[in-house]
Amino acid sequence: MLVLQLFLGSLFFFVFLGIPVAFSLGLSNMIIMSAMDFDFIIMTKKMISGINNFPLLAIPFFMFVGKIMNTGGIAKRLVRFADSLVGFITGGLGHVNILASMFFGGISGSAIADTAAIGGLLIPPMVEEDYPPSYSGAITAASAVIGIIIPPSIPFILYGITTNTSIAGLFMAGIIPGIIVGSALMLTTYFTTKKGGYGNLEVTEDKSFSFNKVISSFKEASLALSLPLLIVGGILGGIFTATEAGAIAVILALILSMGVYKEIEVSDLPQLLLETARVTATVLFLCGMAMVTAWLLTTARVPYKLAALINSIASSQIVIMLMINLLLLIVGCVMDLTPALLILAPILLPVVEQLGISPIYFGVIMCINLGIGLITPPVGTVLYVACGVADVKMEQLVKSILPFLITLIAVLILLIAFPQLVMFIPNMIMG
Repeated sequence: MLVLQLFLGSLFFFVFLGIPVAFSLGLSNMIIMSAMDFDFIIMTKKMISGINNFPLLAIPFFMFVGKIMNTGGIAKRLVRFADSLVGFITGGLGHVNILASMFFGGISGSAIADTAAIGGLLIPPMVEEDYPPSYSGAITAASAVIGIIIPPSIPFILYGITTNTSIAGLFMAGIIPGIIVGSALMLTTYFTTKKGGYGNLEVTEDKSFSFNKVISSFKEASLALSLPLLIVGGILGGIFTATEAGAIAVILALILSMGVYKEIEVSDLPQLLLETARVTATVLFLCGMAMVTAWLLTTARVPYKLAALINSIASSQIVIMLMINLLLLIVGCVMDLTPALLILAPILLPVVEQLGISPIYFGVIMCINLGIGLITPPVGTVLYVACGVADVKMEQLVKSILPFLITLIAVLILLIAFPQLVMFIPNMIMG
């Protein structure tokens, strides 16, 4: 366990010095390699072999889809359809925000892309309807977590690659939790808007439910809505892999945005590709460094020693899962989702597998938990994006997001207590 202590101690030391996580990982790896008397050239080889992984191509594809959706009119049409379905309920635009995030997440798989796109479209009208800017930003940030639960999901892809777990199985397992999270957030929105007196509480003629409006907006958004069905259906049906689904999603999104909606020109593509490349480069560099870390810790038998230590403390599955999830919630407060997932998944999975816990189930729980970390200070990435979009201070946003944060943690506990909610669809389809 000395290797683990040395790794974590050096990693947090470098992070708190302000060194980017990817470089902090590299420095920590070098310290461990020195302690284990390994040649540094191994780090380069393991890093390259870790990145040289075909399924990782899904990440830039889905990130590019998020960029296209944001600028190509797809997100706008999804929001209009969501408004026709739930806009008449108390806290209407809040519900629209959450439902639109569920649609958006079913295509992009990115919480940050969701926050930027849906927030940019909905926060201004929410403020116009007397929702406080901080509350509008809080709903946007909290609902963005759905984007990493409902398939396709970039964190699910990373977890699947890192732990050699079925990505299709993870996607199937994320469907019911994603719906539960969305429903729970909408329930929280209903009560908080009613208590706070936010928005238009009375159903007016303009805001009342209209079947004609639903049909009209559905026709306008039907092609956009078909994207998640094609992507997820194709993966679950074995027609194509998650990586191939990413490429198909890009093609379909481009056809919609350029050929049907005509809101993206060929001249816009270089900038969208450059923005995607910047984000992808960061993620892949992190992946490479995390693969080196996973190899070093496995070589030092850290996961097995950790499993023995945890088993000596408790033997109940639920108790151990609660202990691990408490650890993940703490880690999520000080580390972004991607590095935390890449570092901890290879360490913790052997621990839970010894208890007979499914890697698919644990992957979904781990991604939801670290997804909550995206909206917890001080490192919550989505919080910073929401602050920028809503133009509010961090302390204001954190205060408004507390009810939603409590809701997400309650759903997490529910899924830990009832694993069958996560595994129902995978068990039904995969047997």
